[in-house]
Amino acid sequence: MKVSDLIMGPVIVGIGIIALVAATMQPKPFFGTGYGGGFFPSVIGYALVVAGLLLTLNGWRERAIQPLLVIGNWARSPRHIANAAVVLASLGFYILFSTYLGFIIASFLVVFANLLQFTRAPGRSLVVAVLTILVVKVSFQDLLLVPLPWGLLEPYAGALSWR
Repeated sequence: MKVSDLIMGPVIVGIGIIALVAATMQPKPFFGTGYGGGFFPSVIGYALVVAGLLLTLNGWRERAIQPLLVIGNWARSPRHIANAAVVLASLGFYILFSTYLGFIIASFLVVFANLLQFTRAPGRSLVVAVLTILVVKVSFQDLLLVPLPWGLLEPYAGALSWR
């Protein structure tokens, strides 16, 4: 499926603006550091706004020759529809349950479900999901000091954090 840049550009600009607004709500930088939890989301937000504006400009230039929507053959494939459904369901699951379950559990389930859907290799999916969540947790929560929800693991927060 191909959606015109004239439609996707403003959508991406909107997502970038949401990221920028969310970045302003992150904790302020710690003394002595030049950045805090909002630094990375700000960079992503600005990049999305610029990319969205460029896409919109490109879509405007090609509006006479490019249709707004072209549906490809993959849209008739049950496997491809299932892939899209798993990704969308994973996003919804994380949004709804990450606060209650916590980042580690919710993210593990999302990454594992997606890897399992796309690779069909349970063992490899399990190992990659565990390593991915470990790297992301240490990088963001322990090194960049971005607060991630503990959820059900809050009683074990001291044992699961190395700072």
